[in-house]
Amino acid sequence: MPKLKLGAAFYGLIAIGLVVSAVMILRQVGSYAGVHGWPLIATAVVVALTGLVLAVGAVTRRGLVAADGPWICRRGWLLVVGLTAAAAIITFLSDQELTPFPMGPVLLLPHFVRRLQEKYYDGVAEAEVEIRAGRGEESPPGP
Repeated sequence: MPKLKLGAAFYGLIAIGLVVSAVMILRQVGSYAGVHGWPLIATAVVVALTGLVLAVGAVTRRGLVAADGPWICRRGWLLVVGLTAAAAIITFLSDQELTPFPMGPVLLLPHFVRRLQEKYYDGVAEAEVEIRAGRGEESPPGP
């Protein structure tokens, strides 16, 4: 499967958002103003690690659900699931009000990007077949 283009942009934007969110958590901005101790640090670390995993998906341009490539590109979505579970556990164990905002929707991102990529390349292949048919050319054999 070809490398991501638009998907890399999605991964990059979400990764930047998560890193900014981690910094805001550590600076105790907004709803984290009254949070202190281990829940604050643990939440910031989990959010930053999730951003790092998504940044790897963007930089490698293969995503986190690729059919080939390094382990992180094939099974990175498992890390995202694990980090989301860790954020939920931290929220559950903490006696303070924590809301790791982007963690729930981020869970769906790797599969959404993979689907987006598949649909895009299916559309490109279909358009090429229609263009060739309009010119009277034969379509090349292939899968």
